[in-house]
Amino acid sequence: MAGLENSYRRKFENDIAEGDTRFLNSDDIVFGSFLRRFEGAVYGVWRYPQEAAMNGIEGITPVRITFNRRGEITKIQQLESSGARILDEEVLRTLRAIGPVGGFPKGYNKEEFHLIAFFQYGGARRSLR
Repeated sequence: MAGLENSYRRKFENDIAEGDTRFLNSDDIVFGSFLRRFEGAVYGVWRYPQEAAMNGIEGITPVRITFNRRGEITKIQQLESSGARILDEEVLRTLRAIGPVGGFPKGYNKEEFHLIAFFQYGGARRSLR
């Protein structure tokens, strides 16, 4: 799975270069607090679907999430499928379930912020990267 995540990172690195998009597990000093709040909100509602875990269904669902200045998700774009609809649907359900994660950092003057996150399912565990 690590190799698949790395290939996704290379594939989407041009989005990061534009300046208003980050990968979730970056060492971004400016957005660090915002990213941790988002991660905490996700882990509060995200689950590994029982049917998928029991049947050994694994995969990574990469998504691009757009936030407004209040930290509300305004758009969710599934960048690729994990290969399992049940996993992809759980990612979308999770992102629709979380509320605002707080405002942008001071000094960030754009109206939107984009985040690329990798929702990974494997070995009856889940991890967000």
